[in-house]
Amino acid sequence: MLKAIGSKVDITADKRAEEFFGYISDLLESTVVSELSEFTHHLGTTRFQHCLNVAYYNFLVCRKLHLNCRAAARAGLLHDLFFYDRKEYVREEGEQSHSARHPKIALENASRYFPLDSRETDIILKHMWPMTASLPKYKETFVIVAVDKYCAVLEFAQYFMRRISSSERVPARERG
Repeated sequence: MLKAIGSKVDITADKRAEEFFGYISDLLESTVVSELSEFTHHLGTTRFQHCLNVAYYNFLVCRKLHLNCRAAARAGLLHDLFFYDRKEYVREEGEQSHSARHPKIALENASRYFPLDSRETDIILKHMWPMTASLPKYKETFVIVAVDKYCAVLEFAQYFMRRISSSERVPARERG
């Protein structure tokens, strides 16, 4: 079963799944996207799972708003296409923070491996707005700004809920 965080729906069985996977199937088949599974992102989530979460919710919101849900799904899957552990990122003097820098890296990587249109480019490059200097150009970019934060909050909450529930199973006298 393939799920987006916060959803009980198996997205492969969802009635919108065929459309969603039709937009991103070529990306999912690439080794470069599958390599995102090797990186932890937001504690207990892999970067691949985070990108899938963002892609799916981006697709759903943009579809509901009659926006370009194809560009939203594809850019959502590619928005964090970088290959380093962000906790090990060392900021040099005068260098941007990881939050401001990684969208540029993700865009460089995405455009190296996949053809991108101007909307997908804007979505990837500005998904961290207002940390990025330029204002988003498209409505879909504003959607990912919100969806990315929503997914991050869910991922952190899921991690802490798992920790809380696992510590509740240990008798108090054994917890220290």
